[in-house]
Amino acid sequence: MSATMDTDQHARPNDKANGDPLTAQFQELFDGVEDLIKRVAEVESPEVQKIRAKARAALIVARSALQDGAVHIGRRARLAAGTTDDYLREYPWYALGLGTLLAFGAGLLVARRIG
Repeated sequence: MSATMDTDQHARPNDKANGDPLTAQFQELFDGVEDLIKRVAEVESPEVQKIRAKARAALIVARSALQDGAVHIGRRARLAAGTTDDYLREYPWYALGLGTLLAFGAGLLVARRIG
């Protein structure tokens, strides 16, 4: 059982480090399912053992999918940041003008609320 726990620990995304509430909710769900699987481990019924095996396999697949999704999102974010950085380096005056325009618009909105 210890070897299984070690394998599961490696399959879990590192949600404590990133603090993402959605990842934390998924981790809580995974922990609950794993606890349920452990609680029915003593039941000798073949049907229960089959369901337990299917639940464990589904849990591993779900953790892997969550981790893959996080990796995909990270790649997309890095790509977007790189593209934005390239654009800003190529057209710095456009970026400065757009930033100025946005700041002016925000200033108008704040002035209307105050006045």
